[in-house]
Amino acid sequence: MPTPPELTPLPPMAGKKAPPLSALIIGSGFGGLGMAIALRKQGITDFLLLEKANDVGGVWRDNSYPGAACDVPSHLYSFSFEPNPNWSRSFARQDEILAYLQHCARKYQLLPHIRFGAEVRETRFDDATQLWQVTLVSGEALTTRILITATGQLSRPALPRIDGLESFRGPAFHSARWDHGCDLQGKRVAVIGTGASAIQFVPAIAPQVAHLSVFQRSPAYILPRPDRAYSADEQTRFASQPWRMRLHRLKIYLQYEARALAFTRFKGLMQPAVGRPFRHMLREQVPDSALRALLTPDYPIGCKRILLSSDYLASIARPNVALVTTPIRRIHPDGVETEDGTLHPADVLVYGTGFAATEFLAPMRITGRDGIDLDAVWREGASAYLGMTVPGFPNFFMLYGPNTNLGHNSIVYMLESQIAHVMRCLAALRRSGASSVEVDPHPYRQQDRQVQQALQHTVWQGCQSWYLDAKGRNSSNWPGFTLSYRWRTRWSGLQAYRFTEPLADLPHAERVLQPGTPFETLHAGFLRGFLRLAFRQLIGPPHDIGFQRRVVALMGPLTPGVRGNTRTRTSLGGVPAECLTPRRNAVPGALLYLHGGAFCLGGPDSHRSIGSRLAAHSGLATWMLDYRLAPEHPYPAALEDALAAWNALRAQGLPAQQIVVAGDSAGGMLALALLLRLRARGDALPAGLMLLSPVVDPALSGASMQTHAARDPMLRPGWLEQAVCWYACPVDALDHRPLKAGLQGFPPICLQVGEDELLLSDAQRLAQQAQRDGVPCQYEQYANRWHVFQLQAFQLASARQAVRRLGAFARAVVEAQVQVPSPSPSPSPSPSEASHHPSQPEASGTTTAGSTPATATDPLNPIPGAPHASADQPPPASRAAPPP
Repeated sequence: MPTPPELTPLPPMAGKKAPPLSALIIGSGFGGLGMAIALRKQGITDFLLLEKANDVGGVWRDNSYPGAACDVPSHLYSFSFEPNPNWSRSFARQDEILAYLQHCARKYQLLPHIRFGAEVRETRFDDATQLWQVTLVSGEALTTRILITATGQLSRPALPRIDGLESFRGPAFHSARWDHGCDLQGKRVAVIGTGASAIQFVPAIAPQVAHLSVFQRSPAYILPRPDRAYSADEQTRFASQPWRMRLHRLKIYLQYEARALAFTRFKGLMQPAVGRPFRHMLREQVPDSALRALLTPDYPIGCKRILLSSDYLASIARPNVALVTTPIRRIHPDGVETEDGTLHPADVLVYGTGFAATEFLAPMRITGRDGIDLDAVWREGASAYLGMTVPGFPNFFMLYGPNTNLGHNSIVYMLESQIAHVMRCLAALRRSGASSVEVDPHPYRQQDRQVQQALQHTVWQGCQSWYLDAKGRNSSNWPGFTLSYRWRTRWSGLQAYRFTEPLADLPHAERVLQPGTPFETLHAGFLRGFLRLAFRQLIGPPHDIGFQRRVVALMGPLTPGVRGNTRTRTSLGGVPAECLTPRRNAVPGALLYLHGGAFCLGGPDSHRSIGSRLAAHSGLATWMLDYRLAPEHPYPAALEDALAAWNALRAQGLPAQQIVVAGDSAGGMLALALLLRLRARGDALPAGLMLLSPVVDPALSGASMQTHAARDPMLRPGWLEQAVCWYACPVDALDHRPLKAGLQGFPPICLQVGEDELLLSDAQRLAQQAQRDGVPCQYEQYANRWHVFQLQAFQLASARQAVRRLGAFARAVVEAQVQVPSPSPSPSPSPSEASHHPSQPEASGTTTAGSTPATATDPLNPIPGAPHASADQPPPASRAAPPP
């Protein structure tokens, strides 16, 4: 494929401020170009691709050293939608791959969208506008709705930390910045590093230099590269019969995919597959037994990247090449000095020391919601859901992010999987009408744990390699098949994501929309009909209280809880209760839950769906209070029971700041009343308050009582009126009138409400009251959901997500007060001297973690941020917050 003429850069925008872009992509390698092509195919044209260099190509533009070639066969190392019948060799060289990428940029009309010479300095998500603000090194500012990074893991060359690096008087350069103006003919050359890049350029330069000193820290397992030229007849057949080319690609894919068995499942296969061929080639190409010993690794096969070369070992055995294994002491102006005091003279110094593979996105600064810095989130190691998204960073996707590198197959296949997933998310975003999409912390952590556990059984454990960051966490590799990754990215539901838009006039207020997945829509439709027929008609007048309680008892099994808790029937302050104690990730503290049921129905059995999930997600022992019910026990019986339970928790030695109070519907009013009573008598208040569709006005004067009377499939005004009458709360009882009593001094509140329910206006008025009284309030309004829809968490993903949010809030407010460390996600992903990269030597194992000061957990956004203290407690000291 001929190299196209010079690409023309897109000039900077001039004049008045441009409107926000639909998407902005950073990087123009395989990932960036593939993403841009996908956007254009979907008719999205108002996007920009930023490239800091003056040409497309990424690593294939930068790594032009002699002998640079791919370690994955050409027909697999290319876009599936843009096959190339004219590949000249089975393993393409650097210039041919670069030409292919330039061809793709032209064919798919990407050049008008590319800004060359545009390096990004920092990006920041603006909560008010829901836009990303992108600042270039030049100072120019851009805004975009969607931010996609495609900088890869191999874009930043890593120089070794050796004394005297600047003192060398001759030419010195990294292999990724090869100085083609430096003539090596007849020179003494020193090469530091023996990774994937050096293994390619050492055989290329060895015949022309006078002497070559190769400094090796550790040897590598090497397999022959089965490279050959494609004949003209083969190229003609590929062009005229595309099915042959597709079949050839499939054959290569299956051969390479099968290798995952050895890497991730059956490590014993490494010995016959790699060990024997390596030793055979070593005996054939290196006659000297002492030299063979120096070239033989002493670590498990696959622990470091397995390299491909048919001539490297033979090059090391050349008479003008010396392999040096003594550690380097320092760089001398005239060469390299080793620890034994020997000076190895050199005229030219070449660093084949790889890349800062685990320093994802550096040196850019990425700042998400509420000023959260990505470096701070990744303090314990980089991690991302499916390698692409991180909680607290809405509308932000990474291509080739943490844990998406491979040791056995083509990264282009992984990139196409990621691009398809991003497009799924964008389609769901448009379909839902939301302004932002963001991964939920729970699936993010869950997937990270699964990846890290799976990595423990792979070949990549057992030695120090560039797969691992400075803390020993593998944040590079995917621990399975590329086919399983594609299945997850293309066919798994989008329940891992939250689709939201901000609500005006309220801080920390958002409307949560549904992406319209088929199962969720089907279940929600069925539940609406069922509740309307089997609950709404049977609960409330004209039925007596006994009949209503029997109906609720019959429906209890339809809303089951979850396992993972120890359930104990007991009493709390003389009040019957059920205690759900989480078996994992427990936090010292308690959650007091007051169930709904209009003061006259329900109990721990009817609300176990919510209570068990709250215990599991918060880590707090959750007390489901079986308080006395009206009409047999009118006001203040239920409130007295709540106070007795609170006093009992305090008598057990629990500080107020280790207790969270929660309630739904009428139980929400009881929770508010409990705090108002505590405030009135001067007691310390709990760490937080969680309310699900609370009743806040016993007069039932909210506007939604009329406007939503027909929309709510669960509640009807007659039932609420009956319940208020039975409860018989006096008009002058301020503890049941929070809108009149005010919320001054209250702890942070998490308030959830369905958009289609009767009590919508009650929740809205309470959130506004909290704002007036200066109380932090996280308000979540769920579109197309009804009264206490969280009870249907067994059936609805949106309900499960909502309860997870509550659990995360409860955990965060307690941790913010008592300084309890949260469980951090396990290690994450990166490339292995990339099986797809030209030849990178051992990439650096450093990480950006720790470069940003630690911040405390924000109860209003259960990911790292600034803490809110409850009114009766001083603000907690800043603490290290774990990744979300």
